[in-house]
This record gives sequence, structure tokens and C-alpha cells, in this order.
Amino acid sequence: MAEFKQFNQRNAKAYQQQRNLIKQVLAGKSRCCEHCQQALFVVLPGQSKPAGIYCAKGCTAIELEMAAPSS
Repeated sequence: MAEFKQFNQRNAKAYQQQRNLIKQVLAGKSRCCEHCQQALFVVLPGQSKPAGIYCAKGCTAIELEMAAPSS
């Protein structure tokens, strides 16, 4: 049972870190990939790949559910 509790705690911490990263990048703050140190960039709906946050090498690939604003 202790392993399950630790697993949940690690997942909760990772979720919070990723959520904070997404919020910062979408707010316009420059952030780098933890693995390759390349700048992260946002891909909006309708662009070349699925909407999300990526690095140039592909180490970070966070796909987001986003819709293009209706006209």
C-alpha cells in the first residue's frame, strides 16, 4: 500500500510541474526543455502539428486540446 501512495505522490508532483510549465509558456515566458535546453514554443490549432508545446528536438511534446476561435 505504501508503494501506491508514493506512486500517487510522484504523479501529483509531476502533474503540478507540467501544469505550471504550460501556464508559464502560454503566458509568454521563455522556458527551456529540461532535456536538451532548447526553447519551448507553442503550436496553435490549424498549424503544421497538433496544438501544444514543443521543443525543436522533440524531447518535450505536450499536446493540448485547443480550438481555434470562431469568427
